[in-house]
Amino acid sequence: MKRLFILTIFFTIGALQLASAQNPRMGYDPLSNLDRSEKKLLQDQALNIFSSLKQPVTEISKSTVTIGHPSKRLAFGITIKSPHHENAVILTKWSEVANYRSRLFITTPSNQRLAAQISGVYPEHDLALLTINDTQSELQALSLNHDVELKLGDFITLARHDGTAEGFGVISVKSRNLKEGSKGYLGVQMNFQNDQGKGVTLDAILPNSAADLAGLRAGDELVSIDGTDLSGPIEMRNLLQRLSPGEKVKIRYKRLGESKSTTVIMGSRADDKRPQPISTQRMNHMEKMGTSPNYVRSNFPNVIQTDMPIEPYDVGSAAVNLDGEFVGLTIARASRIKTYIIPAIAIREMLKAKPISVEQALYGNR
Repeated sequence: MKRLFILTIFFTIGALQLASAQNPRMGYDPLSNLDRSEKKLLQDQALNIFSSLKQPVTEISKSTVTIGHPSKRLAFGITIKSPHHENAVILTKWSEVANYRSRLFITTPSNQRLAAQISGVYPEHDLALLTINDTQSELQALSLNHDVELKLGDFITLARHDGTAEGFGVISVKSRNLKEGSKGYLGVQMNFQNDQGKGVTLDAILPNSAADLAGLRAGDELVSIDGTDLSGPIEMRNLLQRLSPGEKVKIRYKRLGESKSTTVIMGSRADDKRPQPISTQRMNHMEKMGTSPNYVRSNFPNVIQTDMPIEPYDVGSAAVNLDGEFVGLTIARASRIKTYIIPAIAIREMLKAKPISVEQALYGNR
């Protein structure tokens, strides 16, 4: 039965994501080229999928809240136990609530509306702890003690406080560190004019960079990295982001039509003090097209990457697999193709340390 359920999702995921992409802020309707019967088919598939996803999120939803301000909905949050608090607390995304901290409230699964205060911050993970005044609330603390083994391509979904699913997608990159000093860096400027879907041409090489030391030159066309064929700059950057400084990778490339290969020892982006190159600015613009990413969306010490399309205010929600097991907490919509999740094990390790105060998070030690 579970296999049938997974296959059903697999064959309708494209339709669902297309339907869920419909956003009035984009200025266009992605379904505009379909006739009425085709639109109805996609809408029915989406409804069936979300109906099926109720079962995996049912239990987690009891620990989920929405976080709001009189002016807007800000985020989701999950109820957890912290060793630094007597009662259960709410974990959510710090940067989404920081500017509204004076009049926060949560909405519980039973639709209670309770005042909330920020009691501590973990700025490295962009997470905050919220406390509520009502100690008799029915909120159920979520256990963080069970680690889920994740595989690339595993399906996950997000839990809402009302017992329904918010969205779904697949694991595209396993847990990794996004801190600048921990990311592998090649030191190249890519060409964006090649629209053939094969290879990436290099416009420039940073002197003394990993690429320069490996013998790569401007004009070289990179064909593959460690056996993975390249189809464009975004795919190349995604591959490089999985690597660490000092890691060795084999790169195949073409120079003046001749096939060559070289072994590169990855450098660190933290070593590059140049102003952001035009190609990087253009890459960031391309990644944001068609979506609204979160303001804080990078430099996390431990995240899982998914292709799940969410809105910026969907962060703080619990991600679960199809068995209803807690995978982690959504922390950022990073681009049109990337949503980051902080895994449960990282949250558990983080909570061992005492959070800093709101004043410290905002103003430092002044």
